[in-house]
Amino acid sequence: MEDRAAPVHTEEQLRDDTRPAGRPSDAWWAARDAAARRHRRRTLAVTATAVVLLGLATPSLLDAVTADDRPTGTSPPASAPDGNLYDGPPRGSLAGDEAFVEGVRALPWSRPGDQTAPGVPVSARQVVFAGDVPSGRWALVVAPRDAVDPADGPGDDPTGPDLLDAVWFTGPPDASPAELSPAAHPGPLKAAWPTALLDQRTGALVVVVSREDEVEVSERPEIAADGSTSRQYRQVETSDGVAVVHLRPIGPTLATSAVYRVVREATASSIPPWTTTVLDAPAPAPVIDFPRGEPQELGRNAAGYAAQRVIGEIGVPPDDLEVTAQWVGDVPARGPGQAAVVTVTLPNGAVVVDGQWLLPPQVDGSVQGADCGRAVLPAGVPAARRVYALVCEVVEVTSGAAMQTSLVVVAPPDVVLVRTYDGDGSFLSEHPAVDGVVVSRLPLGTQTVEAVTRGGVSLGRAGLLGDTAPFGQ
Repeated sequence: MEDRAAPVHTEEQLRDDTRPAGRPSDAWWAARDAAARRHRRRTLAVTATAVVLLGLATPSLLDAVTADDRPTGTSPPASAPDGNLYDGPPRGSLAGDEAFVEGVRALPWSRPGDQTAPGVPVSARQVVFAGDVPSGRWALVVAPRDAVDPADGPGDDPTGPDLLDAVWFTGPPDASPAELSPAAHPGPLKAAWPTALLDQRTGALVVVVSREDEVEVSERPEIAADGSTSRQYRQVETSDGVAVVHLRPIGPTLATSAVYRVVREATASSIPPWTTTVLDAPAPAPVIDFPRGEPQELGRNAAGYAAQRVIGEIGVPPDDLEVTAQWVGDVPARGPGQAAVVTVTLPNGAVVVDGQWLLPPQVDGSVQGADCGRAVLPAGVPAARRVYALVCEVVEVTSGAAMQTSLVVVAPPDVVLVRTYDGDGSFLSEHPAVDGVVVSRLPLGTQTVEAVTRGGVSLGRAGLLGDTAPFGQ
């Protein structure tokens, strides 16, 4: 497991990281933008049914390019271009159909009954893409937003200060403009960054980049038995900065295994690619084993979200996976929220573990939640006999102020004692375990834990789970 120093957050950071479900605000976008350049713990906003993030920029598609990803003999990743890569005439197979383009430009940006879409004058809109795709006809329309990205502060890499409002439209084959509708809620878009739309039901993917750039796609990560992850990319046809790709259909999920990257002058670029997912249908509820008993609805939702996210990100058919909620319970102890620690065992024995925490639904139906840690672990010890140590940062719903940072240790049921140690291996504290589980305030400096069974046998030391599971990105 990955060792990690106890995370520290200021009240302002927690407020930036915590947002209710709904249309992203400028501050939300700024926080996401900054997170792409400065690693920071992520907090989620989810719906009461745990169907989340569909139709928003998907962070799992942010493909951080490493040295191993670059073509041999090339220079370091190219930086993002200054200016607006969406300027210029329309692109796509229908770009020359003036009547179609003008019809798309005039389309309403909201679905029936949605009063939250931005009111953008038709004269300010620009049709970036209009064309036929494997599943029908799509279009991308943007408009300038009078805002400067506050994430571009002193010391930050310049990524272009301009923000756009953007909306994707989708429709059936040979659709007229009137038959197109928003694929997702309009959202903010960095003018200097590429974007894409993915329909997981059909496998259709459209990527829009700078007109001089190329696109490479990886459909899913390769997870080896030793827990290492990698990706194989293939170059796809890119015309005038647009790639229309047909991927393997996987159906609706909360995340996706497919990623793309931008190639500029034979060099994999460091530009973060953002992808919007077509709003289609709720992700199906995964089959989860609950060996410690059936949880409450809130805990089941937390487990369901963790499982759905992992299943979506690894791209392996659910029937080939063993999904288990190793524990679901209150965090903090006797508090209002519940956490779930879920493991997904792959056919080769590697284990992906994900911890999620949720508060009860609010009046508007939204639920506040946070990551507690995740990792990819090597094959070997069965998932039920491992020790998982997580940190759950519990936040208060209205103010965002930190309430408590909790240590959650989930071990086999015969574990009766858990000891904590700092980075030097020095003893910090010990806690009695109930059914192999400890939930307590995080002792300052904790980096590893040791689980001891009823017979006095130590199961060894395990590090705190990390913040991310890179899946080859």
